[in-house]
Amino acid sequence: MTTDNPLAAVQALTAFTVTVGYHRDQTVLDIHQPGAEQPVARMVKAGPIRARAAYELFTGPALDQVAGQLSPSGALHTDGTPVGVVNLSGGRVADAGIHPMSGARHSYVVADPTVWRVVPAGLPPLVGHAADRQTRFCFNRLTKLWEKVGFGIWVDAFIALTFDFRAPDSAGFRVKRAGGGRARFEVSVADPRIDRRMVLACLAAMAALLTWTPRREAVDAVSPFRRN
Repeated sequence: MTTDNPLAAVQALTAFTVTVGYHRDQTVLDIHQPGAEQPVARMVKAGPIRARAAYELFTGPALDQVAGQLSPSGALHTDGTPVGVVNLSGGRVADAGIHPMSGARHSYVVADPTVWRVVPAGLPPLVGHAADRQTRFCFNRLTKLWEKVGFGIWVDAFIALTFDFRAPDSAGFRVKRAGGGRARFEVSVADPRIDRRMVLACLAAMAALLTWTPRREAVDAVSPFRRN
């Protein structure tokens, strides 16, 4: 069974969950509809999560239809044209200076979604905001100052964090990262115009920069990709 549009099932999602699987030879992000056991889509890249390789997005009943290429810094259509970028620089680099496949392994990258910009082609940039009190506790001016002087406290690995990405004329989308050292995200999309691959690219950035689990640490410790 095939479909004329491999992206249709993903683009129809208004709420979904994403779980991260850490392995030495590959990293897998499974996208599930609420309550469903089987994923509606899957992101796969070679190597552990620290590897520079891009993800391929697979859809379809057998998860064998390629629907694009993703990285923490953006997404490409199957023909290689840009879907948009995720600017992780916190203003250090202009949106036009970000390549969709440049990833998150750069000195300008800031592990703070409240200064990220998700820039879908043809839509206004969606700026990150802390969406609740405990997220604001971890991402605010004081914690940024502590980190600059070397006294950052890594409590955000263990509590749930919620971020809104929005613009004045777009309700954007919301991401909740699970607490307790679990690599799991809950997503709701309020603006149907947003290409879901841009949301998934943002999740790839969060998975790379804002998750910690014992499994991830173990894989990173033994991975030959750890210095790449």
